[in-house]
Amino acid sequence: MNPDRLSPAKTRAARADALAGRATYKWAAGCAAVSLAAFLLAAGILLTGALYWPGADLVRILASMFLGPLSLTLTAAALSYQSGRLSAPEALLTAAAAVPGWGLTAAAAISWSAGFTAADAGVPLNWFEAATLPILALALIAGTAALLPIVNTLWSPHRPLASRTTQSLLLAAPAALALVIAFMVGFLFAPFAAAGLLYVALRAESADPRPMEPTTRLPDSRSVRTAVVVIAGGTLLVGLLCIGFALSGSTWSNLAEDSTAAMNLGLAAGALNAVPLTVAVGLMLLPRFGSVIRWTALLVSGAFLCEAASQFAGAGHPWQWPLTLSGAVLLGFGIALPAGKLVPGSSLLRLGVTVGVGFAGTVVGVFIVAGAGFIAPLVSAGLLVWCFLPQVRQRPS
Repeated sequence: MNPDRLSPAKTRAARADALAGRATYKWAAGCAAVSLAAFLLAAGILLTGALYWPGADLVRILASMFLGPLSLTLTAAALSYQSGRLSAPEALLTAAAAVPGWGLTAAAAISWSAGFTAADAGVPLNWFEAATLPILALALIAGTAALLPIVNTLWSPHRPLASRTTQSLLLAAPAALALVIAFMVGFLFAPFAAAGLLYVALRAESADPRPMEPTTRLPDSRSVRTAVVVIAGGTLLVGLLCIGFALSGSTWSNLAEDSTAAMNLGLAAGALNAVPLTVAVGLMLLPRFGSVIRWTALLVSGAFLCEAASQFAGAGHPWQWPLTLSGAVLLGFGIALPAGKLVPGSSLLRLGVTVGVGFAGTVVGVFIVAGAGFIAPLVSAGLLVWCFLPQVRQRPS
């Protein structure tokens, strides 16, 4: 026997190390970018009239239930391998099991959608339309296998193998089900997970040793601090009045003919009230992010003005949704501008990440601008409380 020849186990381990070694931080960033694009595509289809185009719902399911989650899983596996949390065989197992796991999950979603359409039309279900639960069960088995290596890292390696395996199965199986449900009902928020992993991969790939800058702080200027407090207090009072009118304005006066009109007017006034609050937050963040925060404040203020116009247009007006969507885009890119400064790398790379984060912010921006009238008073109250914390008062002025 050749003493230089490796044993089969060592040969498999060497092959696994060689294959997993290709999963670099740059590769992880690429997977995260693909995941972000897939989730944004799915969100765009849902939030626009494209959902009613032929085949659009199939594309949405494939993007949100297969390509997006699979790329996100591959990113997480690559980052875990590079950080040493997973060995090469464990990372490869996670990646390999994720492919059929998310593929079967998408198939189950397509089966359910087709079955629902057939049942609604009174047509008997074919074998695929009736196989939603078996397909989903197979998907959960594959998903459990993909999560096992990750869950195994939670236990001490000195514990008995049977005990660790049993506990891992008991945790991985419900975790797989929870992930499937999360992506089915909450994929609109998945772009933030993809954007977060993209940032982590890019920062790790750049090997930037600089620590993160300190958290948000108020300017040292007493006049600026006073302005922030005054604006926060004023917008809190006005915001509460706007909420009150939105909920019961039809009984106050002749300003609103019914409860729907009162809600529109209250939300419109609440969105306008959010504009000076945006200025106050901008003053607070200026020392942290620099001049870019001025553009953020301008874009976010424009977002709330768009939403105010949307609510003034009223329910059912053809311009209401386009104005809300425009406000969401402005808000998303307003949030993305300071985030782009934190991304290491070339200007072109930062621009690409900023655009991706901007569209990701657009998705959640829809909910923020639409509920600005109710959200703004909460922000005002939080800002007031934070302003009067002891550590803030003790800062030199």
